[in-house]
Amino acid sequence: MKTKRQTDNDLIISYKLLRKLIGSIGVFLPIILGIAMYFFDKDNYIQDSISDYYGTELRDIFVGFLFVLGFFLFSYKGYKTPERGIFYNDNFYANLGGIFALLVAIFPTTSECDTVRKIHLTSAVLLFAVFTYFCLVIFRRGVAISAQTKMKKIRNKFYFWCGILIIIFVVGAGLSFFLMDEETRRKTDIIFWCETFALWVFGGSWLIKGEAALTDK
Repeated sequence: MKTKRQTDNDLIISYKLLRKLIGSIGVFLPIILGIAMYFFDKDNYIQDSISDYYGTELRDIFVGFLFVLGFFLFSYKGYKTPERGIFYNDNFYANLGGIFALLVAIFPTTSECDTVRKIHLTSAVLLFAVFTYFCLVIFRRGVAISAQTKMKKIRNKFYFWCGILIIIFVVGAGLSFFLMDEETRRKTDIIFWCETFALWVFGGSWLIKGEAALTDK
């Protein structure tokens, strides 16, 4: 029979692994899609956006990754302070992220229905908003400033800039629709690269939270 200390340690290890898995999806999704697509269409292995892979032979991989991401987010509990409400409940925001991830998968951007495309776009923006909140708020709290180790302060700065970069890349993708014509957007693959960099930053923040690096000595 496990003691309470053993059970708590198991949970800590589980959360670390879960964070690494979530982060790995963000890092490897655009890489896997790009490499796999190269074998189907060398001239268009980079699509206009990551969501456009839904309309290729890699649809199942794209949707599968999003469903796995949603499942991992639904499984993530994190920390909560009941008396402070949902703003201090990590699981609430993880569940929101899971819902948005599933909506991105279920409502493709390649649909001919304008409503479906709007749901996809809105869900994608809200998913990145959840990722940003984790970086700027959730990952940076938990330890009083006076009690923070040197590495904790470094990690907090890392999370802060991850959140800022996600905002920059998402806003940059949005501004491209106003500052560039369609031909230029497609030629530069600006949407794909903005989404890719945002996913890499998101993935990196979760990997660090899972103690893949920058750990306390």
